[in-house]
Amino acid sequence: MIIEIPKGYTYMKEGNIIAFEENGILKMQRRHGKFDEIMYDVTYQQKGRDKCYYCGRNRNENQLLKITLDHIYPRSLGGPTIPPNLIPACRKCNSLKENMTPEQFRAYRKIKGEQQKDLFRKEYFRTKYFQERWVHILPEEWISQTTISDLLVSIDLHDTSTIKYKRTKEYYARCQQFPSPIIIDCHGFVLDGFTIVLYAKNNRIKEIPTIVLENVEVIF
Repeated sequence: MIIEIPKGYTYMKEGNIIAFEENGILKMQRRHGKFDEIMYDVTYQQKGRDKCYYCGRNRNENQLLKITLDHIYPRSLGGPTIPPNLIPACRKCNSLKENMTPEQFRAYRKIKGEQQKDLFRKEYFRTKYFQERWVHILPEEWISQTTISDLLVSIDLHDTSTIKYKRTKEYYARCQQFPSPIIIDCHGFVLDGFTIVLYAKNNRIKEIPTIVLENVEVIF
């Protein structure tokens, strides 16, 4: 996957350059925990902070309007924090969408009448628990399979006592698949999904679903 990087983009933290664009490549310092921050910032720079994608309201017309970033494919259903899956949305639309799939929210927004909308939401909440436990909805072209031995990891993977590890273990035991793909740079450096990598290594799982950001590179 190639993500769009604004030309000349730079992300700084506490006076230090954490990431920057060079010849269409997003180069990132090796810093665990900053990946989501950088992806949010790239998205704001690329897509703006002023207009809600869903309702069309604009901050130029209402200074009190708060624009957030919505995960188009919800995180609860495996949606990654990368620009193709993030869209500017006002707080009202973001809250209304909750963890709906894009298709569900499009259908909801087309409904006329509050009674019909309430019925739709009741039906959605009846299926929500099932979706979050079983459904994978990401576009197939986003995901590839990567051999675990080809991955590069910058942190010591050993702690199996975390809540994240427990949830990953339970999800895999139930579904025989992972709750979300991991994200790596063009050289196989793991950017997100460390707990999944740890579980896979501990259980000798040879391949894991991966989103490869082909124009992102971790630098040392």
